[in-house]
Amino acid sequence: MIESEKKRIRKEFQPLTLAVSLKILTPNSPANQVYNSAVNEYDPDRGATPLVILPEIIANTSDGSWDMPYVNSLLAEMNWFANGKNLSTVSSWSGKYSIDTVGDTRGAITISRNVATGENFELHFEGVIADTRLGVNIPVKTDTIVLTTVDKSEDTYGLSIGDSQIIQYNPFLDKLLLYDYKVANKLISASTANRNAALDENSYERTIPLMVTKGVNKLTTGYTVELYQVNSASSQTRLTTANHEVIALSLTSLTLDLRLIEKGDYLVLIKVGSKEVARQQFSVNRVYPKFTCVPASQASINPDEILHRNVAMVQWNGEIVSIPAPIIRMVWFTDSANKTEVQWQEGDKAVIMLDATGIGETYLDDWLDVYIKAEQKKAFSVLTDGTNEYTDISGNIYINN
Repeated sequence: MIESEKKRIRKEFQPLTLAVSLKILTPNSPANQVYNSAVNEYDPDRGATPLVILPEIIANTSDGSWDMPYVNSLLAEMNWFANGKNLSTVSSWSGKYSIDTVGDTRGAITISRNVATGENFELHFEGVIADTRLGVNIPVKTDTIVLTTVDKSEDTYGLSIGDSQIIQYNPFLDKLLLYDYKVANKLISASTANRNAALDENSYERTIPLMVTKGVNKLTTGYTVELYQVNSASSQTRLTTANHEVIALSLTSLTLDLRLIEKGDYLVLIKVGSKEVARQQFSVNRVYPKFTCVPASQASINPDEILHRNVAMVQWNGEIVSIPAPIIRMVWFTDSANKTEVQWQEGDKAVIMLDATGIGETYLDDWLDVYIKAEQKKAFSVLTDGTNEYTDISGNIYINN
C-alpha cells in the first residue's frame, strides 16, 4: 500500500470585529470630582473610594465562528495612558493606580489618585487580543475619558446627559428606519402619527436630554451649549446643525441622526460667557450583530421554466426580519455544473434567468445552487457630485448606504 503526499487543509475564518468602549464601574466615584478648599476635601475622595474604569471589549465575527462576545479575559500587553504618556512612566501616578489582571474585568484600572483643580487628564487604554483561530494579535485602543475637578468655593455647575455615555445603534431595532423605507417604497402612506409611534430609544433620531445645574438648582437659561467631535486627545472639531448628523442642539437637548454615524466620540461643553463651567463626553457606536440570510425557496425547477424566483429570509435574534433591505446588503449568486459564482441582482428578491446559469439537461448537470452573499450595511453618507450635495426640491439632502 502506497501512502500519498499529505495536503494540509485549514479552516478559513473571518477576522474578529471588536467594539471597544470605556465603562465606569463605580457609580459613587465618577470621572469628575469636587474639591472643597475650605476643608481641604475631595468628593469623592479616591483614596477612600477609588474610581474603576473598564475597557469593555466585545468581539464578533461575520461567520459565527466566535462565541465569546466579552473578551477582556484574553487581553495582553495592557497599558493605560494619561495625556498620551504611559502611566507607568509618570511619577505623580506611581502607586496611585492598579490594573486588573483577572477574568472579565481584566484591563480595568483602579485609580486612587485625586485630581487637583488645576489638573486635567485624558485617559485611554491600549492592549492586544489574541485571535487563536487566525494566530494573530489584534491591537486594542479605546477612546479617551477626561478626569477633572472643580472647586466648590462657590456653587458649581454640573452637566448630566439623560442617556448612556455609550450609545449603541442597532438598525435591526430601528422602527423609524423601517417606517422611512416603507414610505419611500410606497408600501404605506406617510403619517405623522405613525412616524411618532416609531420614535423610541432605538430609533436613529436620538434625542439626548441635557440637564445643567448650578448647586442644587436646575438651569435652562444663562449659559451656552457647544458640541464637539473628539478626533484625538488633543484635537476636537466643533459641530453645529450645519453638520448633517446634528439634527438639533438647544440649551436642554441634543438630537443626532445615528444613521450617519459609524463610530463617534462627542464632547458637550457648557459655557457661561467665554468660560467653560461643565463638560460631558459620550460615544456613539453602530452595532453589527450576528444574523443569518438564506434563500427561502427550495422548489424544484420544471423543464419548461425560464425563470427562477426567490426571496431572502433573514433572521436576527431568533426572529425573521420581515423587511431586511434597509439593513442588509444582499447579492444573489448561482453555481451550476457549467458555471460558478454567477452574480445576479442585489436585494431581498431575485429573478434568475435559467439559460444564463449553466444548468444542464442530464442527471449529471441538471442542478443549480442558489445562494446569497450578505453583509450589514455601514453608516449612511451624503450623496454628492464630488463638490455639491444632492438635494430634493425642498432642499433635503439625499443619503444612502
